[in-house]
Amino acid sequence: MRLTTFLILLVLCATASPSSLADESSKPHHAGKTFTNPHAKQAPKGFFGIIRARLSSEWMTYDKRRDIVPRADHQILTSGAPSNNATVTWVGHATVLIQHRGINVITDPMFSDFASPVSFAGPKRITQPAITIENLPTIHAVVLSHDHYDHLDKASIKQLGDAPTYFVPLGIKRWLVNQGINDDRVVEMDWWDEAQLTVNGVELRLTSTPAQHFSGRGLFNRNQTLWSSWRIAWQDFRVWFGGDTGYNEIQFKQISERLGPVDLGIIPIGAYKPRWFMQTVHVDPAEALQIHQDVQARRSIGIHWGAFVLSGEGVLAPPRDLDQARGELAIPQPEFETLAVGETRHYKSRTF
Repeated sequence: MRLTTFLILLVLCATASPSSLADESSKPHHAGKTFTNPHAKQAPKGFFGIIRARLSSEWMTYDKRRDIVPRADHQILTSGAPSNNATVTWVGHATVLIQHRGINVITDPMFSDFASPVSFAGPKRITQPAITIENLPTIHAVVLSHDHYDHLDKASIKQLGDAPTYFVPLGIKRWLVNQGINDDRVVEMDWWDEAQLTVNGVELRLTSTPAQHFSGRGLFNRNQTLWSSWRIAWQDFRVWFGGDTGYNEIQFKQISERLGPVDLGIIPIGAYKPRWFMQTVHVDPAEALQIHQDVQARRSIGIHWGAFVLSGEGVLAPPRDLDQARGELAIPQPEFETLAVGETRHYKSRTF
């Protein structure tokens, strides 16, 4: 890896973003002016941890001659009457387009070539998005999980502009407003807060739910914005979006206990090696399967792989390791699968 890219990766993994809304509250994930993971067994690794991880033998080198991420032609709905079945397309990385009953929701929109504070260096995209941002259908809701560069992309946000409503964790609203997004287009939420969006008489309910991760876009203000997973619920179709998270035995079970099961889990499966470095903040495929069961998802798809080289397992390892873990747990392949970039799935809605 070139020196510039390596230094930028240090920033991504070891630092945090510049704005904060945390306070001295009784909530266990609030820690004064920062946020914390109440159920993590250890804190995320810092500056020297990423150096050690990057120089370890467990960090594989991407080889574009062999590691070809599969692609498919998308079936994104662009016009016409809204379908009664949900249409879900993996755009790439953690960007997923969910279309149901005339409402279009996109998660963590990331369309840039670099996951970086600069537009010319850093972790470079190895697989292009399934669709350009200009060719997206009208986006009604943008759901953001946290402020890392591979999930919160400045150029993508600026292109989306004020048309959607943004649903974000605590502390991120100020950043969006600084990028020119109108204040009234951003709904900022703490864990377990709920908001509603109505489009042409169709109601969508969004709930910020816990995750185990960290935040960071600057050099000095670690964990001053919150990280979240999200429940995105129509009356007849419920989605849980994991964003980026490590695993613990408490939070994800709480989600299903408090909010009920979901039709579809959208769960990260990549960026998990070396485990001593990544375990607190990134699940491996076996833990992703455990989350699938904890949130009581009827079906799930694995995301957060195949777009950027952010860790040591190799580009195509996540779906292979998912296949192995699924076999060990005797979970049928259609229950938790990976998609090709651009692949679309249609899910039948139901009445709860």
